[in-house]
Amino acid sequence: MDYLLPFLFWVHLLSLAVGGAAVFGIPLIGAKVPTTAAEMRPVLFGIITQLSSLGRAAFALLLVSGLLMFWFKYGWVSPGPWFAVKMVLVALMLGNIIYSGINAKRAQSGDMAATKRGPQLSVLGVALFLLVIATAVLAFD
Repeated sequence: MDYLLPFLFWVHLLSLAVGGAAVFGIPLIGAKVPTTAAEMRPVLFGIITQLSSLGRAAFALLLVSGLLMFWFKYGWVSPGPWFAVKMVLVALMLGNIIYSGINAKRAQSGDMAATKRGPQLSVLGVALFLLVIATAVLAFD
């Protein structure tokens, strides 16, 4: 058990880094799609799809490692109100991830409204990511 919490924390931080790469990388690549030649767009969408898959895997690992650390370290007792705020933001982030995936498929198939919605969802994803980190700092000092 002496090594389990540090290992889970390592997994959590590694997942945070991978998730951050997706959260910040997808909008950067997505911004290039409208000005890219039509024959190159599938390449960009392929990169976005790969980053999205990595981001979803990272989010799943964050949930699992976070829940295990919360159980082992705090015994399911909240360390304070900022933790509750963080969990609400995590739930919103999950919703944004799901909806962004649906929207990306629509955009890839040529739906212009979905294409225009993509940057807004990306900004929301970045904001939620940063807010989750901020509330984690406040919750756990």
